[in-house]
Amino acid sequence: MFLRHTKMKNLIIFCILTVCAASAGAEEPTEVGRPLDIPPVLAGNFGELRPNHFHSGLDFKTQGKTGHKIHAIDDGYVSRATVSPWGFGRAVYVVHPETGLTSVYGHLETFSPDIDRRVRSAQYERETFTIDLEFQPGDLPVKRGDVIALSGNAGSSFGPHLHMDIHDTATGDALDPMEFYIDYITDKTAPEVRHIGLYPYRQEGAVNGRNSPVILAKADASRGFTAWGKVYPAINAFDRMTGTANVYGVKYLILKVDGRQVYRRTIDRSPFETTRAVNTLADYADVVDRGRWMMKTEVPKTNPLPGMIEAENRGIIDINEERDYRMEFILEDAHGNRTVQPFTVRGRRSALSFPHPKGNLLNFDGKHTYSVDGVRVEIPAGTLYDDINLSVTSAPSAQYLSDIHSIGNYADPLAGYITITIPLKTDTLTDKSKYCLVRLSGKSRSAVESEYAGGAVTAKVNRFGRYAVTTDVTAPKVTPVTPERWNRGTVTFYIGDNLSGVDTYRGEIDGRFALFELDGKSGRASFSMDPKLFSRNTRHTATMTVTDACGNSTTISREFRW
Repeated sequence: MFLRHTKMKNLIIFCILTVCAASAGAEEPTEVGRPLDIPPVLAGNFGELRPNHFHSGLDFKTQGKTGHKIHAIDDGYVSRATVSPWGFGRAVYVVHPETGLTSVYGHLETFSPDIDRRVRSAQYERETFTIDLEFQPGDLPVKRGDVIALSGNAGSSFGPHLHMDIHDTATGDALDPMEFYIDYITDKTAPEVRHIGLYPYRQEGAVNGRNSPVILAKADASRGFTAWGKVYPAINAFDRMTGTANVYGVKYLILKVDGRQVYRRTIDRSPFETTRAVNTLADYADVVDRGRWMMKTEVPKTNPLPGMIEAENRGIIDINEERDYRMEFILEDAHGNRTVQPFTVRGRRSALSFPHPKGNLLNFDGKHTYSVDGVRVEIPAGTLYDDINLSVTSAPSAQYLSDIHSIGNYADPLAGYITITIPLKTDTLTDKSKYCLVRLSGKSRSAVESEYAGGAVTAKVNRFGRYAVTTDVTAPKVTPVTPERWNRGTVTFYIGDNLSGVDTYRGEIDGRFALFELDGKSGRASFSMDPKLFSRNTRHTATMTVTDACGNSTTISREFRW
């Protein structure tokens, strides 16, 4: 059950403990336990680049099944238990005071009996499925190896697995758990390169004679690029592991120019408060449009990830000589498997003359308010990663109650929320709560939580893009699922909404609150009949009430025998 922690460089608390232990002649506290009894095989690794966040832990495969015992990896106490239809689903947090670490176990099927009793008691007391409970150190102590849960597929999980985080308790930062399990996971496979790119920096560089990026497939990388002025390279690559077809994030990424390191990225610690800065590591427009992560060396002026990146001149290279610049990306995983991708940038003098960018120039470190044609955009200080050119354009629409407004450039990621206000062209609803702001992307649209005031709708959004105002007057959908089988003891409803989304739901059996567990992926809310609460061999009435974010509500009742 015990594993050796072989790389301690980022766990400062361990370094301190090691010095203290050595001075006292004690053994180094370098062992943790395995969370599962089965061989460790990964479905995902720490620091994978995902939209709006870094992957904060390791995903351990569970052989395609749920119900494996989950063990506490060290002595400590359960500090928190959460339940949600999305995210981690069910999760347990265990603090380990001796090491200064906290371990987190997500997507669980069930908690251990002691944890489950406390969680269910609070759910019934508060009459809610979604809950976040905190415990005191003496409430739920655990020893290394204790079973704290069973593995599952709950929350935003699309296959049975265990997600496990390890946090620095003092800072809350997520640390790479691979440091603890590296000797127990076989990996002799190096990272895989898919594409190489070269990007001009704003209006100060040209690639292949143009002010637009050039992206080459790996097979064409030997062709290289021509450039003049300021540019920055990018690479699309994944890590691989022996014995599995999964792809993973690249832990170490280095760029060398003429043999000199100009950029290094190491993903072994991720503060949650800056996790959205993952969007600055790649060509964000390419991520949004294609789901492709062209990992770039350019560092924004805010330098949002200083502990992760070391860069010369913010990763921007000045091609100012007519010669060949020999460059190479070096990619390495936690096991030391390495891939070197060379490419050449040929300096070719060209006149740099480009159209002036549209919109107003906003400094990255300022607070900004922009108004045009009744549309108002408020950008708090600290929301921009870099200087941007902001413009707001409008197009008439017969489909919506406002014009369609293109606010900013969707390729500019945001560190937080901005406030946008859009005026209505038609304001006829008596119930103003039915107005709804939507984000438009291609043919799809998604609702944004919003408020009406003075003939306009206001919302906080964390993306630039196209927005308009519509109404949501359609009540949520509630459907009994296979009611003919409810006599077996499981009552299930499907719940969903057409636009603004489910805000609250409440299930009852015979007029009493019943703890219907909602699976956010399927929209199914289920309740298992308990003979301690309800009589057997009699008729019962199940009722489900669902309300969406615009206040529309649906109630469905169905009788059944159990």
